[in-house]
Amino acid sequence: MKHLVTITVILCLLSVAVPVRAQRPDFSGMWTLDREASEFNPPAFSGGRGGADIGRLFITHAKNGTLVIGAETNASKAWSYTPGRELSIPVGRDTTMMVASRWEGTQIVVEGRQGDMQMREVMSLSLNAETLTIEVTTTTPEGQTMNRLVYTKDLPVGPCEDWAMPCKDFPEHDVRRY
Repeated sequence: MKHLVTITVILCLLSVAVPVRAQRPDFSGMWTLDREASEFNPPAFSGGRGGADIGRLFITHAKNGTLVIGAETNASKAWSYTPGRELSIPVGRDTTMMVASRWEGTQIVVEGRQGDMQMREVMSLSLNAETLTIEVTTTTPEGQTMNRLVYTKDLPVGPCEDWAMPCKDFPEHDVRRY
């Protein structure tokens, strides 16, 4: 009887824990900046991440929680966050910043410091997962800058030949020919 009660308690605890995990949003997608709904001053992201054109973001949200974020014109300097870990992200041309990220409910909060600059980013999705909001607060000795970037989810990107940096066809490496 004692074992039955123990098993029942464990099953009840697991049934509560699983939905909490399932409620965390998936930020994956191709996102286009809604300039009218946004309020920002360049650089929109701390340290200039994303380059001058932050009009489109590409986000992959892996099963382990890691978010990889890239801007269309700055794909070689994508940055990533893994909630619960501290990682280095690119800021500026040749500079990086250590940042820590964590879940706060359904939001991802990222904080870091590089020299005199502090940054805090809060990423959240609308209930229907069609709108991504990123609130960026950058603090320097000159003062504080607050940016609110609102993105709408786009359709899938389509074939790689249509991307900003198109793929190339290498027929000599096509294994179907052999």
